[in-house]
Amino acid sequence: MMDNPAVDRPNAWIILAGHPDAPAHLTFERFSRWSRLSRTMLWACTWFVSTVTTFLITVFDPFMTLMPFFVGAVMTFRSWRARFRVTAFQGACPRCAKPIEIKPGSRIASPHPLVCYGCHFEPTLHLAA
Repeated sequence: MMDNPAVDRPNAWIILAGHPDAPAHLTFERFSRWSRLSRTMLWACTWFVSTVTTFLITVFDPFMTLMPFFVGAVMTFRSWRARFRVTAFQGACPRCAKPIEIKPGSRIASPHPLVCYGCHFEPTLHLAA
């Protein structure tokens, strides 16, 4: 009999179509709604200021203004979606069984796209309910 069965139970799954799901062990911190909102508002303000500054510096060039506009939109959206901060991750690719890494401190959402540098496939990480 196991002393602590919760330790052996995976809390995330690495899913790749056409292959059996691989278990993953993930420790994370959940961001509060307030911290997500404040972080996203900071990105939105940076987005607005950089777009306006680029617009004024490039003498009203609409093509140069689109670059910080699109980059800011993507970064603001990714900031809002990131609900978890990874503290530790351990998992392997379902196809080639090589370890996949997520850096500690990374901000992720569920599902989170991964890249296996062994077989170059792109599985997704799904947190267990």
